[in-house]
Amino acid sequence: MVGAGVGAAQDHSGHQMPGMKMPPAGAAPPSSGPALPSGYAEVQIAPEIQQRIGVMVGRVEKTTLVMNIRTVGIVRPNETKIAHIHLKTEGWVEKLFISVTGQKVKAGDPMLSIYSPAFFAAQREFLAALQYSRSSPSEAQRTVVETTRQRLALWDVPKSTIDELERTGKPSKSLILRSPITGTILEKKAFQGQYVMPQAELYNVADLSTVWVQAKIFAYELPHVVLGMPAKVTFPSLANRPFDGKVVFIEPVVEEAARTVQVRIELNNPDGVIKPGMFANVLISHEMGVGLTVASSAIIRTGERDIAFKVVSADRFVPVEVKISPLAFDGSFQVLGGLSAGEEIVTSANFLIDSESRLRAGGGSMAGMQHGGGGEQNAPKPPEPPGSGNAAPPAPDHSTMGH
Repeated sequence: MVGAGVGAAQDHSGHQMPGMKMPPAGAAPPSSGPALPSGYAEVQIAPEIQQRIGVMVGRVEKTTLVMNIRTVGIVRPNETKIAHIHLKTEGWVEKLFISVTGQKVKAGDPMLSIYSPAFFAAQREFLAALQYSRSSPSEAQRTVVETTRQRLALWDVPKSTIDELERTGKPSKSLILRSPITGTILEKKAFQGQYVMPQAELYNVADLSTVWVQAKIFAYELPHVVLGMPAKVTFPSLANRPFDGKVVFIEPVVEEAARTVQVRIELNNPDGVIKPGMFANVLISHEMGVGLTVASSAIIRTGERDIAFKVVSADRFVPVEVKISPLAFDGSFQVLGGLSAGEEIVTSANFLIDSESRLRAGGGSMAGMQHGGGGEQNAPKPPEPPGSGNAAPPAPDHSTMGH
């Protein structure tokens, strides 16, 4: 066995483990800190070995705790700004002023003209009541005039059209259907020459100056989403240009199969670049105060306890049992105990260090990790003592065989 210096670690066979060292048995611990977790030991690793196995170090920091919820969604029209156009009488479509889906309209623009015998008769009734009222004015007759006028208004006949009818006394053959809002035609169901009735939907018009993004979050994320919370929305089709929105609705029912809840985000769309049906990426951020955080890769979660390896010097690492929050903050854990702000901890290759620490605590070491300097592994081996059982047996003497 190669002679080991003070503090050199040895494996089960009695050979030292170059590069990874421990204090010799019976020696006082090198640090006066808290007791090590049971089943763990301090590990000493030479810098060249650290570089070989990829040891990286991070720091415990006091930062703002932000719970980021990322999800995806689909753009939908704002349902509060959709107009479903119906006719309040019946008749034949004479002419289409809006003939294609996607066409933009302004409030009051004509959409189609209808020949309606009922509309023509209603105009004649209004003119007759008006003429009789002028010849024999009375309170009852004025009521009849107002009733017939109101009937035309309830058919969405503009006041200007009724005033023109009263002035000229000539009923119009066709009823002009006009758009009630400014927006975009999402659906066109009317055709020239078609006979339409009140239950038939002729157009679907949407004001797309604001749109909704329908997204889904998991049920466990619900405590971090509330109405009015801001949200960042980007669209792959718009070069991930960010848009600011806010949460305007949280579905009160959880979808059983997927355990998700639908969330609605409202976005302003003044220039109309956001189109219904677009795919969106959604980020909702919930700030939860200030606390100590470490990279999630620094924590080894055994199921019974959480372990981190604290850097006490350039080549010494001490296992520490830490208490962390059950919440993960975008690649970080909140530290509730065991570490202090500013302390350095291992963030990469800590599983190798963890294995070595456990082996050392049990009296063994990890095989295959050798010191980069080559001093121990290149040292000459002492000759085997006679009778040790390791020497090869002598070759037989063939010159004496057979005599």
